[in-house]
Amino acid sequence: YYTLQTNADRLEALISNALQAAGVAHTIQRAGTMLSVFFSEDQVTDYTGAKAAETFRYAPFFNTLLDRGIYAPPSAFETWFVSTALTDDDFQHISDALPVAAEAAAAASAPETGR
Repeated sequence: YYTLQTNADRLEALISNALQAAGVAHTIQRAGTMLSVFFSEDQVTDYTGAKAAETFRYAPFFNTLLDRGIYAPPSAFETWFVSTALTDDDFQHISDALPVAAEAAAAASAPETGR
């Protein structure tokens, strides 16, 4: 359990640091070793809060990670499950991919509503 918690803490810090460096407002909600990334300054505690986040930023973030071999949850409404199988090499690979993904999230723009 120590390794599992340490891996979750490490992943959360990597994600948050990359998004912060790119100037992307975000919050990471945790339930033990599960985490969710929301592009919002506010904590997300329910579906209404999740929908209020800038979900348009998630697809470029996800796709950029995927292009670099990191398979994150494919939806802004899903959770990241952390395991003890992650190695230092895995974390280095994640760490290398996150700044580019964070920049993609920062560059995303909200879709036009057409109203």
